[in-house]
Amino acid sequence: MARLSQQVAPSGHTVLVVDDDAELRATVSRLLQNCGHTTLSAEGGEEALALVAANDIHLILLDYFMPGMNGEDVVRELRQRGHSTQVVLQTGYASEQPPRTLLRDLDIQGYHDKSEGPDKLLVWVDAALKAHRHVRAISASRDGLNYILQAAPQLHRIQSLDGLLRGILLQLQGILGFSGACVAVSEDALTDGANGFVAVPHPQAQPFDVRVATGRFEGQAWHNLNGTEQSTVLHAATSGRACHTPYIALPLNVGDRNVGVVLVDSASRDQQLDLTLLEVFAAQAAVAIQNVQLFELATTDELTGLMNRRAWLSRLDEALHLGARHGHPTSVVLIDVDHFKRVNDTYGHLAGDAVLRALGALLREQLRLTDVAARYGGEELAVLLPHTDAAGAFRLADRLRQHMMDLRVPWADGAVNVTASMGVTTDPGGNSGPTPQDMLARADEALYRAKSGGRNRVVDLPVRADG
Repeated sequence: MARLSQQVAPSGHTVLVVDDDAELRATVSRLLQNCGHTTLSAEGGEEALALVAANDIHLILLDYFMPGMNGEDVVRELRQRGHSTQVVLQTGYASEQPPRTLLRDLDIQGYHDKSEGPDKLLVWVDAALKAHRHVRAISASRDGLNYILQAAPQLHRIQSLDGLLRGILLQLQGILGFSGACVAVSEDALTDGANGFVAVPHPQAQPFDVRVATGRFEGQAWHNLNGTEQSTVLHAATSGRACHTPYIALPLNVGDRNVGVVLVDSASRDQQLDLTLLEVFAAQAAVAIQNVQLFELATTDELTGLMNRRAWLSRLDEALHLGARHGHPTSVVLIDVDHFKRVNDTYGHLAGDAVLRALGALLREQLRLTDVAARYGGEELAVLLPHTDAAGAFRLADRLRQHMMDLRVPWADGAVNVTASMGVTTDPGGNSGPTPQDMLARADEALYRAKSGGRNRVVDLPVRADG
């Protein structure tokens, strides 16, 4: 069975040769190695089963007639143990066992007559390994689709756009196992993400802004990306098609509208990747992004970037109900910018808008993720502090007051600075609980006292007055 063959690149496949004839095992192993395959060998069925349990074996070339367990016994035991490894039986007495019967009954992929020589054996090997690749691809697609179906509720729950994009990259990491990626998001999806960067179309000099970056992209701006990275993002955005060279690039499309692109670092790409499967995930992600955009448009104050009054009141009502049920304190802070009319009269209304934008950014930076800030009306802001008692709310409000006093808002050739008065009230929880209107009335009374007392100060009052 000797055969000369030129050495080739590794195939990535592992083949187990099982035969009680040591010389034949060695000859077949050399033949397979010359085709680039990694080989293992076993003298009998028990040894073969142990090797299958301990190794990722893609194909078994299994002698039919062996002492102890014959080839048929080994196959039946493999299937009983749940192994779907490809098997080609070999025999020198093919006429004694009808091939069609064995192929059907034993779930094997080939039945080779040793007398037909090495070329016919390699035909069976190639066919079986091709079947192995197809089975693996189907299994990966099935697992990936199951993962996507399980991930879909997480994508479509109510959350911030920032949180959603982080979630998209985390879910893709679960599918692909990458360590670095980026997301380029369209102009109306300004946000950040995880395991990569977020870029948005720029209206002037450059096509995208990088919003956030992690992995090897961390800290990079759009102009720091190399030409291939930039062109891949642009191509995916304009073509609307997924690609795998030189990066995995997934456009996020809702109908004909592109809301972004996911770019996965080529250094970590999976060569067996099913782009169609990823396009299913991308379609889910794009719809989730659009839904979050619409939700934020309906609940966000455009000037400050904080929650609007209607949405904030709904969150306050929810927090008070949870506090009453579980005994958690809930605090509210009302904030009024001191002498705001003077800012508008002195610098103009655009300067007043700049001050409110800066205060909105300050609140987003200083508050916890569980806190909810809103523009309550005009120059008045509101903060909901779940799970926060009166002492904690007062400390936080006074810290915010200090930060606002220190804030300098650039304007013209100088800067505008303001102070703020704050009223705080707290519901201790665990009772029938006040209504949102009760909380706001008490916080407003505390705010009035702060302003009457000289402004730039914090006053707190319990949710119910004593007597």
